[in-house]
Formats: sequence, C-alpha cells, structure tokens
Amino acid sequence: MSFTIKPAIREKIGLLFGIAGASGSGKTFSALTLAEGIKGKNGKIAVIDTEAGRALHYAPCPGEKADPSKGTFDFLHLDFQPPFEPMRYVAAIKAAEDAGATVIVIDSMSHEWDGEGGCADMAEAAALAAATDRQGNVAQWKIEAMTAPSWKKPKQQHKRMMARLIQTRTHLIFCLRAQEKIKFEKVENPQTGRSRNEIRQMGFQPICEKSFMFELSGSMTMHPDTPGEPRYDLPRKLNHDLQVIFPAGKQITSAAGERLQRWAETGTDRPPEDKNLSATREMVEAIQDAKTQEDLEEVTADERFIKRKQWLEEKRPELFGQVDAAIREALMRFEGADDEEMPA
Repeated sequence: MSFTIKPAIREKIGLLFGIAGASGSGKTFSALTLAEGIKGKNGKIAVIDTEAGRALHYAPCPGEKADPSKGTFDFLHLDFQPPFEPMRYVAAIKAAEDAGATVIVIDSMSHEWDGEGGCADMAEAAALAAATDRQGNVAQWKIEAMTAPSWKKPKQQHKRMMARLIQTRTHLIFCLRAQEKIKFEKVENPQTGRSRNEIRQMGFQPICEKSFMFELSGSMTMHPDTPGEPRYDLPRKLNHDLQVIFPAGKQITSAAGERLQRWAETGTDRPPEDKNLSATREMVEAIQDAKTQEDLEEVTADERFIKRKQWLEEKRPELFGQVDAAIREALMRFEGADDEEMPA
C-alpha cells in the first residue's frame, strides 16, 4: 500500500462534543443552549433522550413558542428506550439526521456503557451464558473466569459505533453522567512504620468507556455547585481555541455555540463520503458476526455479497483485501474451535 503526502489544509469537521456532570450540574440545559447557537437560523435540533423523557422539560408548553432565554427550546424528540446497545445509538442518530436535524443532543451517552442492555450488560450476559450448561445450571466460578473474554463483543460494538461517529457530518453533543470516584491508598506512618488505608477523593469522573471523552472534538465536566460552567479542575479536553470559547467560571451561552460552530466549520469542505468504504465495513462486520462456519458460508454465498466482492477485487483491491483478510481470520477462528478437546 502506497502513501500519499500533500500539504496540510484545515478541513471542516462534524462536532463531537461531550458535557459530563452529576445530577443538577446543568448538562442538559447547557447542551441545548450550545445546540441553539450551533444550529443558527436554518438548522434544526434533535434530542435522543434515554432519560425517560426528561429532555421534554425544556420543550415549550402546548400553544407556546420556545424561548431559550426562559429555558425552553424548539427541538425534535426521540424517546430512546433500552436496550442501549452501541449500534442502536448509531441507528438513532441516523433517524434524527433523516428527520432533518443538523445538530443532535444525545442525553445520555452513559447508558451505552453502563445502562440497561449497554456494554456492561452485554458482557455480563455473555459471561453468564458461557457459565450455563444445557440443563440451565450455572457454574459461579466460570462466570468470573469468563469476565474478561465476555467483553470482546461489547468492545467490538463500541469500536464500531465510534468509527461511525467519527465519520458523521452532523454536529453531535453528548451528555454523560458523572460520579464521584474514590481511591484507597496505603499510607505509611513514619513513626511506627505501619501503613493504613486512606480514602483519596478523585473528583467527578464521566461514566463512559475510558477513552471516549478523548475521542471527541472537545469535552468538559460540570459540577452541581457551579451548574452550567466548565470546570477546569475536572476531566476535560479543551484545546487553546476551545478554552477561549469556554472560559472557566463562565456560564455556557448560545453565543458560545455560535463560536463553536464557526470553529468547526472553518476550513475546506470535507471529501464526500466513500460509500464503497462504508459498504466494505458492513461486509467485514457481517463476517466478524458469523458465529459458526455455516453462518460464514451463508454470508459469503449471498448474491449481493458476491457481486460486491467481485467489484472490489477489480476496482478497489485495497478494500477487497480487507474483506479477504476478514474471511481468513474467521476461518482460522472456526478451525481453532474445532480443535478444542471435549470436556471430560
């Protein structure tokens, strides 16, 4: 594979912006305030609501017009019910885009990792299934043994979701729950030489996959004591430009959203979406999801799959290589499973 080197030119981006905070920290209101500024005159806000309709508290009453200065906003509402699987978030975002949204607030993104049917639940269910025999008996020791392997599929689903989010053209604002973290540390008494455990306060930490906040264009954490304000003493990702837009100790306003929109859309237009790359990704994921060799044969024997694969081999050999490699990896996985010994 050859590499292309060319002069760097700034491109427009689709915003991925995170606002974390505990209950009462003002993250939902701040997200809507930012969205109001980002959308401009002709844009449209959508809210993907995992919080049982709580976002509707910021909608106008029947017969009234939205007034952001009084805490009400004009937005489309998607009531997102569990299970909170990663790829269902992608589908919900696509639905909001199809409805005309130009900026989307996802409240809350924490459910993807730690909500009903989210990644943690997926891993727990996989460990339980692996520890259950055909008669329905559960080996408790095996649940612990399968804890690490059971995270393989949830992490894979999370990575797939992130790959989609990074490629989006729509501006996305993620609200995340945060909780206070503590750490037990051993402290030695210099006089007695004995050590004791002490609790160290780690501050508020967003509830999400550990690298999620750092994958975003920018992120911040808010505190209930100072609702609606970025806290620089809490986890954040704000480069110099974003620090100017979000100074510490200042309430977030729609003007900040306008400035954020200009920051994101300064530069040349992004290249159009590579639909062949997207189709290849779907083919690879279908191969990876095959649980048995029979499933794999069914996927690869599909007429549409065969035509796409033949076209890629002729027109896009680098993408064909990805599909071919995925098939070989799947076959090796199934061969390895066949070689396992039957339990005594």
